[in-house]
Amino acid sequence: MPERSRLVALFAVVLIAAGAWRIFAIIGATPMLGYANQFDMLRTSACVGLWPDRAPPTQLDAHPQAPFARYVRSERRPDDCYLSTELLFVAPVAAMVRPGATIDLRWVGAVKGVALVALALSIAALLRREPAWAILHGALFAIVVCDPMNLLWLNTLYTEFSALFFLYATIALSMVIAGRETSLPPSKGILLGFGLVLCGLGLSRQQHLLLPAVLALPVVISLWRPSLRAALALLGMVIVIAVGQLSLIARQPVIAAANNADVVLGAILPASLDPELTAKRLGLSAGCLQSAGATWYVTMGESLENVCPEALSVSRTRQALLLLSEPSTLARAMLRGLPQFQDWRLGYMGAVEGRTYGDAEMVHEIAGAAAFSVAPAVTRADVAVFVLALSVSLVLLGLSSTIVLVGAAIGRRTTLALLLYTLTASAWYAYATAIAGDGYVEAARHAQLAASCLFALSLALLLSLLAPLLLPFGANLRTAVMAPLAAVLFIVSASAIAAMLQPGLRSAIAKTPMAIGVVDIPRQNKVSGGPMEIAGWALDPLGVTGVAVVTDAGDVFEAVRNRPYVGAREEPLALYYPGYPQVERAGFSVQLPARAFDRGSIEMRTIVFNAAGGRTEIDRRRLVVAPR
Repeated sequence: MPERSRLVALFAVVLIAAGAWRIFAIIGATPMLGYANQFDMLRTSACVGLWPDRAPPTQLDAHPQAPFARYVRSERRPDDCYLSTELLFVAPVAAMVRPGATIDLRWVGAVKGVALVALALSIAALLRREPAWAILHGALFAIVVCDPMNLLWLNTLYTEFSALFFLYATIALSMVIAGRETSLPPSKGILLGFGLVLCGLGLSRQQHLLLPAVLALPVVISLWRPSLRAALALLGMVIVIAVGQLSLIARQPVIAAANNADVVLGAILPASLDPELTAKRLGLSAGCLQSAGATWYVTMGESLENVCPEALSVSRTRQALLLLSEPSTLARAMLRGLPQFQDWRLGYMGAVEGRTYGDAEMVHEIAGAAAFSVAPAVTRADVAVFVLALSVSLVLLGLSSTIVLVGAAIGRRTTLALLLYTLTASAWYAYATAIAGDGYVEAARHAQLAASCLFALSLALLLSLLAPLLLPFGANLRTAVMAPLAAVLFIVSASAIAAMLQPGLRSAIAKTPMAIGVVDIPRQNKVSGGPMEIAGWALDPLGVTGVAVVTDAGDVFEAVRNRPYVGAREEPLALYYPGYPQVERAGFSVQLPARAFDRGSIEMRTIVFNAAGGRTEIDRRRLVVAPR
């Protein structure tokens, strides 16, 4: 190996070593660092029989304030098991624990950490003849993959780690295959590895069943001429992955009902320009319009099984067909959710053992310099800046996909465009499927892959500008010249187009009901009569200027706003919605007089007004005076 190549390889390994230092600083920290449980970890526990080392009645409880380090080996619960490639990392550890014995969850983190470093070294070996891309890969691994917003998934049983692991592997191998110089097909070993990581990604979460197809498309096209058999094999594989997820790995009935309610009632109906027509297309009764905006967790004082049972069983096929016939509904639903995706830090999931809602600052305090993260800075950024950045990434998706697909069809190498395509396509796929999968419930967590992809996108463009510095180390002259030129063209053109789109985007946001909120007093719709307090919270990315309760009798009652709000577990609302203005004082209350209940019942709607003059209905219910 030439001396210059050795220097590049050494530098790439040093970057990977820096990432490994960050990994094991997080994994091995005391107290333990890792996201706390929001119920979903229990679905992996059910598969392998590892449960929090707590009294049996509380083993199945959510514990979002802080993670538990000690787990005990007990019985498996096959009916509650969620089959996922996360089991590839967890099951070997569980198998070494005898029944009744306890284990530190850091052992699971250690297995994942070793696998992650081994994957990075393997990719570095494949890129050893490409100095520029070897260095870029090392930097992306050390800075992005090893950001604590990703590493906090290691000491957990969440499926997010396997999704991140296999997405990283898929993007890297797609770069190796579709970015090759030669017109000859890649080796069978690389193709086999690519197929395996596609399976790992597609089976990591049901949400990702179509992501392998999105990422494999340029590879399939690039292989069509040199190796039709390989192209068809990959095409068949991504189809099998999608079908397998849909038919073999079924959602549990309760989870399916919750997801359907969150999507249909919580996201689709509120975003529709014609809710009655949308409800009809979904097979919902007219009574379901009364529950527009409700979710499985916020039912507006009524049982959804009684008010709108159809919404709990709307098929995914029917929902997909609706979005094809009503693309504007999907666009409006995406707009409404954008501010929630800004929460890269996931502060509502405590990350420090024994600390109540331990956040990024506490993680840094315990793990030291290895735990520096971009997530808090992104979460604190102005909403308008975040939306502009998303606009730029969406334009980059359009530009890069066009270049990549045309280049693959004519046999031209478009390496940087391919990287931008895989990152932006993965990000926007994660955004769209987060809403389509569970509405706005924990939207930032369900779209967590998007945070890593957008971070990697920004860093890749920045580092591409520095490609000429690698000329003395054997970088290809074409790469050293074209990479920064291509990066500049992508940055300038995407930023210019996004800037031109901003007036239209701001107008669309102003016309879209953007507010979110909950009326949690009264909790039930059978009441004792007036006078009565109506209270809850409301947020709007454009700023809340008023809240009012409107009754079917034509009365309008203005709410008192800017009140502190404390959640059911006494946690601040800012943990869940940190990107919204006025989040520290989002509470409101309205006093309904006794006369409002003279007829024995009252239909009321809670309306939120924002600074752009928009209005959003966040709650609709009929209060009925119960007989004394």
